[in-house]
Amino acid sequence: MAALCGRWELVSCDENFDKYMEAVGVSEEKRKLARSALSAEAKLKQELSRDGSTWSVKVMTPAGEKTDVYPEGKTVQALTLDGRSVSVVYSLEGDQLVEIQKGSDFESRNVRKVSGDTMTMTFTAHNGVSSTRIYKRVS
Repeated sequence: MAALCGRWELVSCDENFDKYMEAVGVSEEKRKLARSALSAEAKLKQELSRDGSTWSVKVMTPAGEKTDVYPEGKTVQALTLDGRSVSVVYSLEGDQLVEIQKGSDFESRNVRKVSGDTMTMTFTAHNGVSSTRIYKRVS
């Protein structure tokens, strides 16, 4: 899935992102921080790479960077950006990279799909609340 690999910068986010964060249990205090740090105005970036069947996902915000490595199809323990423990599994479904996150009281299906130089990432919480974020390739 070479089309997914590269550096991506967030250019837009729909108005449901706060509702999505609430649905997956992000506290009001952390949602307030996320509204600024994870916004398009903050120049949020993701860098995706793949080595064999192992994915590396690096998230870059003004507050710092976080890199996680995920063997495709295997569940691993990770921390969300707000510090909660989750189990995560990545898999390819056609031309989409699907990330399933499960926490103590939530589940989310996060789908990345590329079309040209645009990556669409759709987050869907267990209760159906979803949010879409659009990224442009920067390298």
